[in-house]
Amino acid sequence: MRSGRGARRREAALVAFDISTERDDAGAGTTVPAPGPRARWPTRVADRWRAASRHQRRLTAGVAAGVAVVLVGGVVAGAAVASHRHDEQLRAAPGGVLSLDGELAEMWRVEAEGGVHAVLAGGAVVLVDGRDAVAREVASGAERWRVTLGAGVRCGPAPRWESSVEWVLPSDLVTCVHGDDDGRSVTVLDGSGDVVGQRALPAAGYGGEDVEVAPAADGGLLVVEHDTGMPAVLDHATVAEAEDAVAGIVTGRASVRVEDAVSGELRFEVPTREHSAENLEVCIVPWDLSAGWSTSFDPATPVRLEVMGGTEVVASPTVVGYRWCGVGGASTTDGVAPGGSRDDVGTSTVPYPGGGWLAPADDGPGRVLLAEDGSVRLVAARGTVLTDPTAVLDGGDPAVLATKGNAVVRLDAGGEELWRADVRESQLLAHVGDVVVVVTDEELVAVDALDGGERWRVRFFDGQTSRVAWATSAVTDGERVTVALRTYPVGDDGEAAGELLTADLASGAVTWTSLGPTATPFVAAVGGHVVLQHELGWEDWDGGDEPSVTSVSILAPR
Repeated sequence: MRSGRGARRREAALVAFDISTERDDAGAGTTVPAPGPRARWPTRVADRWRAASRHQRRLTAGVAAGVAVVLVGGVVAGAAVASHRHDEQLRAAPGGVLSLDGELAEMWRVEAEGGVHAVLAGGAVVLVDGRDAVAREVASGAERWRVTLGAGVRCGPAPRWESSVEWVLPSDLVTCVHGDDDGRSVTVLDGSGDVVGQRALPAAGYGGEDVEVAPAADGGLLVVEHDTGMPAVLDHATVAEAEDAVAGIVTGRASVRVEDAVSGELRFEVPTREHSAENLEVCIVPWDLSAGWSTSFDPATPVRLEVMGGTEVVASPTVVGYRWCGVGGASTTDGVAPGGSRDDVGTSTVPYPGGGWLAPADDGPGRVLLAEDGSVRLVAARGTVLTDPTAVLDGGDPAVLATKGNAVVRLDAGGEELWRADVRESQLLAHVGDVVVVVTDEELVAVDALDGGERWRVRFFDGQTSRVAWATSAVTDGERVTVALRTYPVGDDGEAAGELLTADLASGAVTWTSLGPTATPFVAAVGGHVVLQHELGWEDWDGGDEPSVTSVSILAPR
């Protein structure tokens, strides 16, 4: 709507011009004066210009130039504000990075035991370098601070690979556990690396085979005490003897609590479930000692029982939890236990983009969507698995996405199916605006977020190549998506390799970045930058409880 002619100053010494602008914010009831006859307006201006003195003309020209500068400056400033706002939205979005426009290359790289231990405000990550905790700026790799703590340093809260939300939740406090068999301590640091407090952890309460501690959020310490009563290996002469032995094991209930790391004061306890022989069977693998491998058993066959999986402790920016042999417990870092879900696999609870939680369902293998307070928000129909995209830039779209058999589906708030896209054995990777990106072991597929129609489809390999791919994670800049892949040969021909695939969301055009025959890659977003972590590959694993991250690097387009 045109705003009408502005008020004119009628001073004789100033030649006035009528400058009208287009506006969208004219208030209700505003009267818009009708413009005068168009043929007379330029005539009046010309007459006034000819009648003005030389001084008045110079003054008027200066004013006009000043107005032009202000208008151009306003446009530039407005564009800068919009660009800044866009960049901040990307930095805050799970999996959001500033740019993926071009071939990705390393800006800097460090060997880092355990990968990223915590994320700090302003775009920094906490790493461990020998006896030191080190904070580095993601943009440059420069050290923000370094604190020497001693042997065996482990800091947190560490964001999990499977939760892109946790990577955009910076921590104000960093908790570090350190020490050796002679004694451990816990130290809390602030975002500047200054020591907030420190406490010794005596072996009597915080040591031994049945106790685990982990650095938790907000200067907390997770403490797990659990005497499983289960030997690592049990040999028996017959299957029946082995079954009787498992039935007779008494494991007891695990004690899981969060303390203030400095004072030792109890913050809250995490509810857990008592174990049973049925639960133990989840992680016990029987081996036929006569054949040397697991097979069908004759009742008289000698049997070895081995416990697989061990314990899993989680102390992330949003969740604390514990799991052993399929049972355990979890809660949020505020002490809220997930409702409507099984507490036996609590380490699988993750924050949902846009708010709430995804937690294991109470009555099946799927997951339930919870509100912030832990109450049930959505339980999907049986066979429908709720999922959270790795990269999310959806503009507040309340879509709930899930997989169901060989399809991706979108659900409304009540769980009713809105659309279905047939994609075999798919994994949801990204929801960016009106595009949903899913991946299989052979191709990347984009579908319309509103109706499920296919936008484009890209195969990873040609028909002559016998390889499959596993997508670990993804990031987006709003126009493209980059997927971290571990590709494998089918059979013994060739070797596994790490790859990054960047796809244009509009066209499906792709570029590849080869990481070579390296460890499994994981990408995440911190401060708008691509963080690449390498997990030690199984074929290179030389022992220990599980493979771990060996290096961290920051990537950017060339």
